[in-house]
Amino acid sequence: MPVFTEKSIVEDYITDKLKEKGWKYIPGEALEREDYSEPLLINDFIRAIKKMNENLELSESDVNRVLAELKSKPASFEGPKHILRFLKQGIAIKLEKTRELKYINLLDQENPENNDFVVSNQVWFESSRGRIRPDIVLYVNGIPLVVIECKNPTDPGVSWGDAYKQVKDYENTVQELFKYAQFSIAAEATARYFPNVLGLKDVEACLWREEGFEDDLDATLEMLSKPTLIDLLVNFTFAREERGKSAKVLPRFMQYDAANLVYKREIDNLEGKEKKDSGLVWHWQGSGKTLAMIFDLNPIAI
Repeated sequence: MPVFTEKSIVEDYITDKLKEKGWKYIPGEALEREDYSEPLLINDFIRAIKKMNENLELSESDVNRVLAELKSKPASFEGPKHILRFLKQGIAIKLEKTRELKYINLLDQENPENNDFVVSNQVWFESSRGRIRPDIVLYVNGIPLVVIECKNPTDPGVSWGDAYKQVKDYENTVQELFKYAQFSIAAEATARYFPNVLGLKDVEACLWREEGFEDDLDATLEMLSKPTLIDLLVNFTFAREERGKSAKVLPRFMQYDAANLVYKREIDNLEGKEKKDSGLVWHWQGSGKTLAMIFDLNPIAI
């Protein structure tokens, strides 16, 4: 009789699904790393920004300043706010050759396929507080942007909630990793996604729905298709302070769908493809209409 484990059921399933979506799989032990305390894949990051900014002819000094600016941000709430802004706007530096001030892109927002997408599993990270080994880490251009923790659905004593708690422990143990990670996914037979917010004990974990997918886990993995993930990071993720508390906002599935439909309708109207002059979106009370409108404005950060 086969023995079903967390890895054979959920971790391998997620990895295989992401490979089908075009992610490159590299086992944790085969990643190009020299130091477990460094969350970035430095060489991957350097290759990626040179590729995405090839029109600027970046010098070695330019690249080092971009890297130094990224790494210098603290592993506290303010640090991730800067990282998120860098992902959206790029990092401004004065070029060594021309002395011009230019924004160096960390993501190719217009052509998602031009980014380097790597899925890895069993990746070690360490800090003065200890060591962790998340089940799955997703890198885009060498930056660890998503963490996935898995649990065995055949074990009646565990659930996605246990994976959620484990990620929250990870945040406290290796804060430097979660300076970069924008959200995590807790998975077993079902799955929930939630923003990574350093120092915040509890955050809301949400269920993602996708047309044509009845299985919760498969629907959630649709968030990780290349165009959707880049869209989520650039246009739908932002940091804010509410009632004196730090928070990070991610959309629920209906807000994501509504904002993109509203945006398309606005563009079609401006381009003369359709003429409609009454209303943009109808939602029930408490469904998040205000945030849906904010998402439609494509905020940088507030």
